[in-house]
This record gives sequence, C-alpha cells and structure tokens, in this order.
Amino acid sequence: MRVSVILPTKDEEGNIRDLIDRCKKILDNFEYEIIVVDDSNDRTPEIAESMGAKVVRNVKGYGNAYIEGFKVAKGDYIVMLDADGSYDPCEIPKLLEPLIRGDADFVIGSRFKGKIMPKAMPWHHRYIGNPLLTKIMNALFKTKITDAHSGMRAIKREALLKLSLKCPGMEFASEMIIEAVRKGLRIVEVPITYYPRKGKSKLRSFRDGWRHLRFMLLYSPTALFVIPSLALLTAGIILITYVLLLDPIRTHSLVLGSLLTVLGLQTFFFGVVSKIYSVEIGLTKEDRITKFFSRYSVLEEGILVGLILLSIGFAVGYYVFKVWYESGFGQLNQLNMAILSFLLMTIGIQIILNSLFISSLRLRTSYE
Repeated sequence: MRVSVILPTKDEEGNIRDLIDRCKKILDNFEYEIIVVDDSNDRTPEIAESMGAKVVRNVKGYGNAYIEGFKVAKGDYIVMLDADGSYDPCEIPKLLEPLIRGDADFVIGSRFKGKIMPKAMPWHHRYIGNPLLTKIMNALFKTKITDAHSGMRAIKREALLKLSLKCPGMEFASEMIIEAVRKGLRIVEVPITYYPRKGKSKLRSFRDGWRHLRFMLLYSPTALFVIPSLALLTAGIILITYVLLLDPIRTHSLVLGSLLTVLGLQTFFFGVVSKIYSVEIGLTKEDRITKFFSRYSVLEEGILVGLILLSIGFAVGYYVFKVWYESGFGQLNQLNMAILSFLLMTIGIQIILNSLFISSLRLRTSYE
C-alpha cells in the first residue's frame, strides 16, 4: 500500500522543510512519496528536493498544481495538503482510515466539524464565505458537506481516475466535490484542526469566492437558467392571459407580461445552450432536455414553430393596421392587440434564431 502526498507550493521556503519532515514522520509506517508542485520565486523547490521530495516546477494555479501532481502520483491513496502550515500532517492517518477500511472513496477534512484555532480563519471566511458557498453547493448538487473548501483531502486512486477535473484555479476544490458526487463516490468528512497559516496568504477573498460561485452556477445551468426561465414564462403567460381575457384595460400589465415572456424564453434557451455545451466538454451527462434539443429535426421543428408564430403575429398586426386604416388613421383603440402582435413575432424570431444556434452547436454530433 503506497501513499502519495501532494503539496502545492508558492513561496513556502520558510515552512516547507518542517512540513515535509512532519509528513515523513507520520507516514513512516507506510510506503510513501511526497510530491511538491511548485510555482515559487524563492528556494522552495530546492529545499523540497533536498528533503527527498519529487518536485514538479513552474505550475501556476491551485487546480493545475493538483492536476499535474495527480499525473505523477503512484500511490494507491492520494493525500492533498495545503503547504502553508494551516493543516497538521499528523492528521493524515485520520483521513486514510476510512479509505483503508473501505468505508469511503473520498475523504475531506472538515474544519467546521473539528476545531478552528484563534486567528486561523478571518471572520468573514468563517461565518459568511465558507458556510454560504458550502450551503449553495449542498443545495445545487444535493451534497451534505460541511467544509467544501478544505485544503486537506484524501482519495483512492481508482476513485480519482473516475473524475474529470479541469479547473485551473481555486474553484478546483468545488469541482472535485461536485465531480465526486456526480460519479457516485462515497464521501466521508472527518474533523480536523485548522491553524494560522505561516507566511503571507495567497487567498483573495472576493475573487476566489466568486470563482467558486461562478463555477457552481455554470456547472448547474438548470438552476441558473432553466428554473428561473420557467418562473418568468409562467408569470408572463398568466399576466397576458388575464389582461386579454378578463381585464383589457390593464395594458401596462400586458406590457409587463410580454417582457417577462420574452425574457423567460431567452433565459430558457440560454439554459439549453449551457446544458448542451456542458455535455459537449464533458462536464455533465445528457438529460431529457439536452436529448430533446439534440435531435436532428430540432432545427426544422424550431423554424416551423417560429414561422407559425410569426404568421399569427403578422395576421394580428395586419388586423390592427386594417382597423386603423378604416378609421382614417385616427385614434388607435387596438393597443393590446398591437402588443400581442409584436410579442408573437418577437418570440417567433427568438425560436428560429435559437434553433439555428443550437443546431450549429450540435452540428458534429448530429451527423455521427
């Protein structure tokens, strides 16, 4: 049984010697290797090599560091550990135990289940950033994680090989958990202690937090686009129906309903395109929506529906113009019908153009 410990480093010369030494001591009962993936301007890589670590140089980005580290790791179990001194290597066996027992495929060290030492985590990270982003992940991807951004993790090699990991930056931490959930890995959290980091922090609170949130939203186009679009469409259609059938004097409500309908339809197509793109690059699997819009005939069907709506809208518009013409181009009393005409022609054009775009996006697979 072999353990690979991967340490992403950036200017850690004041801490790397002690960290590697502590890793060696705690792993003395295992066959192990220590891999340092470095992007330093100081002597970190030289010190790591002198300590017997395998060093991969000039790798920029947190996610890239782990991706490159995974490529050279030979262990049956792979431990991920931030190299800034905030995590104690003595807790590595705690992460390995569930893997060795066969109770888990992927283990995350939870700072929130364990102990956060004074001054180890800024208050806005501890009480706002980390909990909020973790709750969003749990809601979007049906996870039950307490610490989605922990920098101390362990995973079986065979489980790691199932994951498609691509993110180069800090959002890699979220990607790994989401991929693990989607691939059906058994995830276990164990309590760990979090210490004040040594040296200058590399974190940028807003930037890194936004990267995590941005990734989660883009990884979940159903939540970002499709569900909101259905809410907008429902509200718009209800308002339009109410005005046209029950209360025609409320033209302002008809305008609002038309706006919501157009916005909802375009948001829905954004969702469809995002889901198809996610399938194309391997982030997600096909579902009923992507399968429906990936059919070869979707272009012809979209053009047909769009032309029907355009024709109806044009017919309504012609009726309005005819009434206006017969009144000698006087006062127009068909404002609601004019708005309906514009709405039908607008969504007809939307459907045609989006059908063309979706079909071009799936052009290659359509002919396979």
